[in-house]
Amino acid sequence: MSSAPTPADPAVVPELFSRAPDVVLRNIVGEHFLIVLHAGESKMFSLNRMGLWFWNQVERPVGKKDLLAAMQRDYDVSEPVAAQEIDRFVHYLLERHLVVRCASSE
Repeated sequence: MSSAPTPADPAVVPELFSRAPDVVLRNIVGEHFLIVLHAGESKMFSLNRMGLWFWNQVERPVGKKDLLAAMQRDYDVSEPVAAQEIDRFVHYLLERHLVVRCASSE
């Protein structure tokens, strides 16, 4: 007999992502860059149009489901392609500590 999922179950509570507090967006001569402000460490990441879209989406805590809905609203893209791009980019941002996982408000 299996038990019912609980609110703490990852299948029930969506994982949320938000901007890391020590990363800022700067526009330098028409180009967008993420600047990492870690003490003793200086990194800069250039953003293309899609990267800027993602950065704007994670201004507040957001889950993959909401990212998927926003991407499909803003771009002509199929759900499978959008989901794959979201997974890829979230992984990229997490690996580089540009976004953080947030506690769900549920």
